[in-house]
Amino acid sequence: MQEFEVVLKSYEPMIYKIMRSLGIYREKEEYYQVGVIALWEAWERYDEGLGKPFISYAYACVRGKLLNELKRSINYAERWVVTEEEFWLLVAGDETNDDSSVEFEFLRVCRGCLTEKQFKWVWYTLMYDHSIREIAIKEGVSISAVKQWREGARRSLRKKMGREGTRH
Repeated sequence: MQEFEVVLKSYEPMIYKIMRSLGIYREKEEYYQVGVIALWEAWERYDEGLGKPFISYAYACVRGKLLNELKRSINYAERWVVTEEEFWLLVAGDETNDDSSVEFEFLRVCRGCLTEKQFKWVWYTLMYDHSIREIAIKEGVSISAVKQWREGARRSLRKKMGREGTRH
């Protein structure tokens, strides 16, 4: 086991680099652990006789495991989401917080004038302060698609607010 600790110490920057390249920004500790496990599995399975350097093999194993975990996490989040009706019932039942009720009233207005994708952009931006890239990763679409949602939402909201020609 002493040898793996040395391997981990030298390949730890690689795990973090892969995490950054995949845009992992939340639950970093959990994904780091997935990367460590993948590195250990690569270290256990590596066969020098194949002629492939360990670093290439380790990189492929760690990146593959992290991608699989990201997909699993996204699929789980998509399946276990509170439905729109349940969400609005929860919101309607909690009018104690004045700051959040303003946000929810804005979201209610948005819901009436935006498409589903445009509303997703508003939701993720307002409620979670996600960037365009973070939204694209979460929704499994391109960054340009999210930018189109944003522009459509801005146009619709300007029109709704009576400021069609102004741009801020």
